Amino acid sequence: MLGSLLFGLPLALFATFSQADITKDHDDRLQTAVILDTPTTGASTTPEGRAFLKLARLDGTTGSQIVEVKGNFSLAPYPDEAWNSWNATTDSLADSETKYVSANSQRVGPDGRLWVVDSGSLEKFANSSKLISFNLTTNEVDRVYYLGNVTTTDGSLNDVRFNGKYAYLTEYTIGSIIVLDLETGYARMVLREHKSTVALLPLSAEGHLLRDVATGEYDYTNADQLEVSPDGKYFYYQPGIGYMWRIETKYLNEALHNDTMADLLPNYVEPFALTPSTGGTAIDAEGTIYYSDGDRQEIRTLAPNGTTTLLVRDSRLLWVDAMWIDTQQRLWMCASQLNRGTRFIQPDNQTMTIEKPIYVYTIETGHNPSPLDHA
Repeated sequence: MLGSLLFGLPLALFATFSQADITKDHDDRLQTAVILDTPTTGASTTPEGRAFLKLARLDGTTGSQIVEVKGNFSLAPYPDEAWNSWNATTDSLADSETKYVSANSQRVGPDGRLWVVDSGSLEKFANSSKLISFNLTTNEVDRVYYLGNVTTTDGSLNDVRFNGKYAYLTEYTIGSIIVLDLETGYARMVLREHKSTVALLPLSAEGHLLRDVATGEYDYTNADQLEVSPDGKYFYYQPGIGYMWRIETKYLNEALHNDTMADLLPNYVEPFALTPSTGGTAIDAEGTIYYSDGDRQEIRTLAPNGTTTLLVRDSRLLWVDAMWIDTQQRLWMCASQLNRGTRFIQPDNQTMTIEKPIYVYTIETGHNPSPLDHA
């Protein structure tokens, strides 16, 4: 068992409670939904009560990347062990097409399917970069969109949002947006290395700029967080360090098949908000964006008119990654502590400084999720 979970199914029956050690830097509105022994960078749920997690193995552990929360308080590989059995040493090119090579995000879409973004390993496996949809009734693959020819060997898929027949993905290595037609499977990279998709500064957390452990260099994460307004008009996005931008989706959609519009896209990009170094975002039915602040352990809201308001500040909210608003109007916040993981250089040459267990918290928002965002 990968972790112990403090709730039962369905969601309406989740037992939640406040941490006992309430101090001046603890907000008693936070409720604990999940306790894990490895970091998680995203939770998503269905209206019927199923819950899924993306596990980030930046604490030295190994095992499944995408899991489902089961009623017996255990985690099960989703959809099965085979999809979660990638072995970079022994697996083949064919295996990379039917396994998670490097899953980066997961979410239940507006169509009720579970969507998984796999960054892959394009240096060796051309079709490992992919977007996978799973039928949650049969728990079988519905469709796989192979995107290696779009991201090229230099690109890395990050996350996805939906707008009718279109999907938009951020790509964080080069710095770009991928527009995908979900019906035809045709995709295109746009806004490549544009000022809105490229990080101006390295990632920051707990007041420190982060350095990559492999290179010793500062870590620049390009196009990362993304949301679509509930009316489908605007696409919001930003690099990991912050500075949020937006563009009308009609231009993105047209650029998919129109070379001239693809070249003109920079003319339609607008600065939207001066956001900080951010782990993750979510959006509600009113179009308010929720974003985390990795330096201040805060969650703030960003209204459609660009004004920002503090929702909660709590020392336990360290590197809250991709967030989720469920049908009970609760914001799910995975306190992943990724800045303390094996990816980044730690104080005193430590391998990692993550403090376990890992918590997933919720807080009441009073707002429903955007129906365009997920079921």
